[in-house]
Amino acid sequence: MKRRLAFLLACVLVLGVFSALFAACAKEDGKKEEGQNQNKAEFVYEGLTSTGDEENKFAVQYSMEKFTDSQKREYTEIQVFKQDKSLDSVWLLLPQGVDSVKVTSAEGNVSGGAEKTVNFMTWQDRRNIMVSSASTMSLINALGALDRVPMTTADTTWRIQEIKDAIEDGTITEVGKYSAPDYELILSIGEQKKVSFVVFSTMLDSVPDVEEQLTQTCGLRVMRDQSNYEGHPLGRTEWIKVYGEIFDMREEADSVFAAQVDILNDTLKKIGDIKDEEKKTVLIFYTTSSKETFYVRNAADYVTELVNLAGGKQVTLIGEGQSGNTKMSQEAFIATCSGADYVLYNWTSGASGVSDQTMQGLLDARLGDWFKQFKAYQDGNVWRTSDDFYQKTDKMGEMVADIYRMLYDPETPDTLTYVNRLSEGDREVDETPKENGAILFAVVGGIAVLLAAAVVVVVMVYKKKKTN
Repeated sequence: MKRRLAFLLACVLVLGVFSALFAACAKEDGKKEEGQNQNKAEFVYEGLTSTGDEENKFAVQYSMEKFTDSQKREYTEIQVFKQDKSLDSVWLLLPQGVDSVKVTSAEGNVSGGAEKTVNFMTWQDRRNIMVSSASTMSLINALGALDRVPMTTADTTWRIQEIKDAIEDGTITEVGKYSAPDYELILSIGEQKKVSFVVFSTMLDSVPDVEEQLTQTCGLRVMRDQSNYEGHPLGRTEWIKVYGEIFDMREEADSVFAAQVDILNDTLKKIGDIKDEEKKTVLIFYTTSSKETFYVRNAADYVTELVNLAGGKQVTLIGEGQSGNTKMSQEAFIATCSGADYVLYNWTSGASGVSDQTMQGLLDARLGDWFKQFKAYQDGNVWRTSDDFYQKTDKMGEMVADIYRMLYDPETPDTLTYVNRLSEGDREVDETPKENGAILFAVVGGIAVLLAAAVVVVVMVYKKKKTN
């Protein structure tokens, strides 16, 4: 009996110990779960307080406003505008540790005023993104953040070495054309890299079915980069602040932008107050292998504005108030544009397949001898854009500086970073016969002089003999 009682007491003691251990473990698990819930902080959408709008220097297609919550955590709202300045999309960037939103009013919005749809972006949403915009890729490269872009569309022949290298080494995967993406590959990479956000160029407007697939099938939210509608070239560069904000690399973004502004200001000081009649006139154009249509940059295009900022001006008012190009026939092109002091040829668009990258090569492949009547040709002032000219959105200030040197610096070398003078091998060929003719003329002239002298001597000898 005593043995049985001792055994029962021992069992009760063991059960008690296990119960205590189980209770302690359960309590600890409860603490962990409570801690995890605390890490997933929530904020009240309408309870944010604005700390002010950020003033852009040149850009007008986006705005940013800063907010704080009751715990002094900072938020950034980015508004993106269409070409007509109407609202395109709104993005509220949540700080690290804030992962959920509490909306207390169906009609509430962060900054009051007009009703709008706000896209909330958590810290995780911004870790990795997809990009289908050449200008966006250029700016992200300037930030040194290509490793945050695991996929992009294959629409661009890249001239930026860092982007080419990232694609070749697999850091970035190309997922089809913007108009026909590989949705299965996007889903696979998106799941692996936790991608929920994509930046597209405004070319997406031409393929609405693609946007529908991206949002509904791939679960991506789409922001359009509207920087191509910026009138001021450095307005395009200023969009780097948007991506700096998204990636939490704002200091790096401000540094890149400030450097280009400083270069622009230095160039403007060199230009001073040039009278309009003293400004060099510039023709910016390209043509194709058909040699029938000539595409001349319009007055409100950003490349024309680069020339204006550099102290030049359009050869004549073409496409007033418009960006892009005006198409011209050869006859109209010659009549309108032949008097330009300088030509800046768009090599990227107008020299595909041209292997001879000289003036003569361009004449043979795209133009013709008729172009020799142009003033810029006769003065040796035909220049071309560099291969990466239209991809380096982050270098607009440097482009202005190069164009200024092209127009006004007499000691400018033929090769700058973003514009290069076309070599004039054709002129050397044309001048060779002239040089040979001059030599022949000199030789013939010398022989004639010698013959004349000989005749004189013969006559003198003859007269002397006759006298004797």
